[in-house]
Amino acid sequence: MQDIYILGSGAMGCLWASYFPSQYTLHFIQRHPCEDQFQFQVLPDATQHTVMCHKARDLNTPIERLILATKAYDALPAMESIAHLLSTDTQVILLQNGLGSQQAIAQAFPNVALFACSSTEGAYKQNASTLVHAGKGHNLIGPMNNNATQALLATWLPSNHYEWRDDINPVLWRKFMINCAINPLTVLYQCQNGVLLQETRYLSHMQRICEELDLLSAAQQFEVEVAFTAAKNVCELTAQNYSSMLQDHKKGNRTEIDYMTGYLLQLAQEFNIPCPANTEVYQSLVNLG
Repeated sequence: MQDIYILGSGAMGCLWASYFPSQYTLHFIQRHPCEDQFQFQVLPDATQHTVMCHKARDLNTPIERLILATKAYDALPAMESIAHLLSTDTQVILLQNGLGSQQAIAQAFPNVALFACSSTEGAYKQNASTLVHAGKGHNLIGPMNNNATQALLATWLPSNHYEWRDDINPVLWRKFMINCAINPLTVLYQCQNGVLLQETRYLSHMQRICEELDLLSAAQQFEVEVAFTAAKNVCELTAQNYSSMLQDHKKGNRTEIDYMTGYLLQLAQEFNIPCPANTEVYQSLVNLG
């Protein structure tokens, strides 16, 4: 029986826990576990799942299979909290939004097999013990270092829940572009994704952001679609959705702006590409708090 550890027990952590059949033993690593076991159901199928719960400091068993399902800004500290349990046998799947956290972890943990995932799955917590799998999407996974191979991943992650990509970087970049084009503007204008298409001023703003993203795509030699086209398509498909960044902002939580527009501006500086539209958006959101 294989042990699967999941760091982060929010919606995505619970969704990934639900991927594994009963022959796996599932463990959540939490800051403040309320109980030794956590039971939840996933709608609409009403499947039931049980996961063991632990504090990082109470664990002393080596971790070989880990899913990191934290926010981007918590990812590296979370990995560091269990560093003593990791080894060259450890495999880690990174589920973070944006870019920057994956690269920081790859630099800090060169001997661990690191996989990055770009996901279009949609899930949210209806209450503490009920997860709604609102939109079935795709998980595209690929290596973040040479230790991470398709053959290794196939030994434990159920094949019906992901597609392998030998080069994950353009995949991560495509999702990153869309996030940068949509999420900050939904916070700035306090609106659902679809509203960005309805207001001429909002759409024009998105286009200016996307033109700068296209320059960065070209600088990195990524063969990806035009950012404005990709962002508009996602806005149409998710018209009624509130972006994760807007949800975090409304709750008074820290947003992942530093791992979206913030990381974009770091790249712009590296490539010496002026990005005034994104600079303005970043400063506006930082000032919002």
